[in-house]
Amino acid sequence: MGTLLLPLGLTCGLSVLALAGLGWLVRVGYRQGDRPLDARVSASLRDAGQPDEPRPVIIAAVDNPSGTAVMVGLAARPSRIPALLSPGGISVPALTSRRGLRASAYDTVGVVPARGTARFTVPVTTTGRRYRLVAAIGQSGGRLRLHRILVDSRSRLRHRARDLADWGSV
Repeated sequence: MGTLLLPLGLTCGLSVLALAGLGWLVRVGYRQGDRPLDARVSASLRDAGQPDEPRPVIIAAVDNPSGTAVMVGLAARPSRIPALLSPGGISVPALTSRRGLRASAYDTVGVVPARGTARFTVPVTTTGRRYRLVAAIGQSGGRLRLHRILVDSRSRLRHRARDLADWGSV
């Protein structure tokens, strides 16, 4: 009888641990998961357009389908890690008061209007074959999302953006 209870208890204990782990993954997935009105980011690598500038620039398009404006911080660094080992992604940091998430940590900071798309030019610090674009997007409800996108010569913009030079005028 005792030999039967040991495997049964072990099976029940492992089942409880598996259910608790699954519940934790569901909770994290709902917190970090995409929502219908989340901003989307795409990027493309372009020449700087200056004859004396060998470094390219990254053109980032941010699409905002929500009804409120979002604040965007963009920074680009050369990526030395192959794309297969570091594909990028989206995360939602729990602690948003860290120094690395402040606006001063980003080269380009701007605002995307409600239900609009904007393009931003992001300078790169050194020349490389691949770059990692980090876009910190502050959305409504105090939600901060970090987009990490690998950008190389094959990257293309996926969102059409209008020119916002006359955005403030009617």
